Order: sequence, then structure tokens, then C-alpha cells
Amino acid sequence: MVSYEDVAGAHPNTWATAADEWHALAKHALDAAKDLREYGAKPLADNWTDEVGAAAAAEFAKLADQLESAYDILLAVNMVADGMTTTIETAQSTLHAAQDLAARRGLEIAADGTITAPDGAEAQEVQDLISQAVQQVTTADKLAASEFAKFAAQTDVTDPDKALGDLQEHASHTQMRMLAADIPVGEDKATVRRWWNGLTERQRTDMMLAQPVAVANLDGIPADVRDELRGTDGKFDRVKMVEYALANWNTPDPTDFGNNCANFVSNALLHAGMKEKTSLWGPADDDTWMAGPRTGIDAIDKRVSYSDSWAAAENQQNFMLKHGAGEVPRAEAKPGDIIYYEQAGAADTAEKGNTHHAAIVTAVMPDGEIKYTQHNNEYRNVSLEGRLPATEKDQGEQNLRFVRPSPDWY
Repeated sequence: MVSYEDVAGAHPNTWATAADEWHALAKHALDAAKDLREYGAKPLADNWTDEVGAAAAAEFAKLADQLESAYDILLAVNMVADGMTTTIETAQSTLHAAQDLAARRGLEIAADGTITAPDGAEAQEVQDLISQAVQQVTTADKLAASEFAKFAAQTDVTDPDKALGDLQEHASHTQMRMLAADIPVGEDKATVRRWWNGLTERQRTDMMLAQPVAVANLDGIPADVRDELRGTDGKFDRVKMVEYALANWNTPDPTDFGNNCANFVSNALLHAGMKEKTSLWGPADDDTWMAGPRTGIDAIDKRVSYSDSWAAAENQQNFMLKHGAGEVPRAEAKPGDIIYYEQAGAADTAEKGNTHHAAIVTAVMPDGEIKYTQHNNEYRNVSLEGRLPATEKDQGEQNLRFVRPSPDWY
């Protein structure tokens, strides 16, 4: 168990520096892997086609795989270190709030974090804040220790798919659990209010972006904060959209289109309260976003029951942009935005300029790292930075468009 003194004396800047260094190492590993493929394996495969050339090309490809695996593992370490940084910073803000409250009430906090005098309800309020800070760091410390031990035992992983799918994805979820532990879920309204007021303005924004569902559902959070999280225009509830995505990331959609990425986005929007744009002509009208009557037979329904904008990424993107949505810079993305993948380089799977995939932003970390959730393949709160290199390796260069829906038809 982490102690009061441990939290008070912790150095989040040390963790932040370490996180930055791991991130820099990860980028170097990825750049080296790309260089080996581009300037080693590819020229050999193209120009030296005998057995010796093939063996050399294979060796370069193997080394590139090792470096890609290193990228995934190093980025996973960075995520956990970033999680510790955020947890310590928010916990220390909570301790400062407890100390200020104690001073205003003439209470004394002992070296072990207990209230020495006097006893009563006022002392308990201070103690609750201290307990919240100590518990959140204790939880994060245990999670980080477990992850670091796992990484140390997996330094021989050279398969990029394993490093990405097993280690990095798990680390992404661990980071989310760390930040979730920073939030006083289940506490009374007064404790929540004091916790929120004790955070800096930046920390409040960080929490809103990283844990929108948990923050929006806290009793004691200011109404204007909830309104901002859910969407100020009232057209649909962005928190409910994220909530739906996180709850249904691996459950089947009502109708299976085979590739359900845009279908999943539409269902999340519908669940969040976005009204369908209908027409007398039904889904056949090009200017609709709707799901008509269904027979329950997917082969029929996916042809006649849905508008083209419902389950086709490019049609959905164009429809949203035509009807009130705005495209935002990557650095300004927030939960409830949609990521569209537009083919920027040559590939067998999609023509250049074609928008072929959609996903939902479900969290943004304090360092700007975007977590997304999607169908086909099914992922929940995975790192965009972490997975994009693998996507581009398989499918070619991508242009990512971040679209913020704002329906103009009602």
C-alpha cells in the first residue's frame, strides 16, 4: 500500500521524463524498421533475385520485424509511464485540496496522513480526500508494477503482431484503468465536488478527454461540464455514443454487412440520440441516413433497408460533412469524433483517395494520444499512434480525417 508520505513526496516529472524517453526510443525503432524495409529488404528483393539476395532480403525483413516489435513494446512502456505521471499529478492535487481544507478548518494532518484533531464530520471530509489520493496511486502502482514485470519477461518477442496485439493493447487498457482509478466513483456529491475543485484547469480537461463517461456520470460534477461532454447543441449525446462503443465493441451489429466499421459508427450515433434523416423514397434516396424496416435476413436487409450513408465509410463521411459536420485537426480530436481512413498511397485493398474505414474516438490521453474503438477488426480503446504503423504497413499510407458530427436536418 502506498502511503500518504509516498504520494506527497513523489516526483511526477521524473515519470514524465521517463515516458518521453521511452517514446523517443520507440520512434527511433520504428524509423529504423521502415528504413530497413525501404532501403534494405525491398531493393534486394527487386534487384538481387538469386538465392543469396533472397536470403539477405529475408534477414533485413527479420531485423525490421524485431524493430517493429521493439516499437510496440517501447510504446507500451511509454503508456504505462504516462499513466503513472497523470495519476501522481492528480493525486497530489487532491492532497493539496485536503491540506487546504484542513488548514481552513484548523485540522492537523499527521505524517501518516491521519487527522490528529479534532474528530468529527469535518475531519472525515479531509480524510476522504486523502484516502482517495492514496488509493488511486496505490492502484496505479500495482498496475504499473505488473505491466513492467510483464514487459521484462517479454523482451524476446520479435513477432510484431504479438507485440502489438498482446503487449501494447494490454498496456493501453492498463493506462485507461489507471486513469479510471483517479476518479472518485461512488463517493458522495460533496467529496466529488471537492475532488474536482482541487484539480487544476488542465487536469480537469485531461479527465474530461480521457474518461468522458466516468466524469459525466459523477454526481457532483458541475452541470456545465456535463453539458460540454455530452454536446452543447443537444443534437445527440456524445457521452452515450462513447458509452455505446465501449459496451458493444465486440458484439454483433443488428445487421451484418461483412465490413461493419461504418455500420458500428451509425449504430453508436443512433443510440446517442442522432435522429435519422429520412425520405419518402426511403433508403434509396441518396440524401438520407436511415435504417428502414428490416426482414431479419441480412442478405436482404443490407441491400434494401439501409441508406448508402449508413454502412459505407466514404458515403457516411461525405453525408456527415454535407450535413453540418466539421473536420477538425488531429490535435483537437475529442471523444465522440469519427476517424475516417482515406487511402493516401497505393494499395491492393483500396484506390487512392477512397475512404475505406471508420472508427470512433473514445478517449484522448493527457499527452494527446488518441484511443479509438471500432468494428472489423474489433478493438476497444486502442492507441491510434500505436496501431497506425501496422495499418500502413499492411494497407499503405493513410490520410486520417477527424470528423465531428453536428446534424443539420433537425
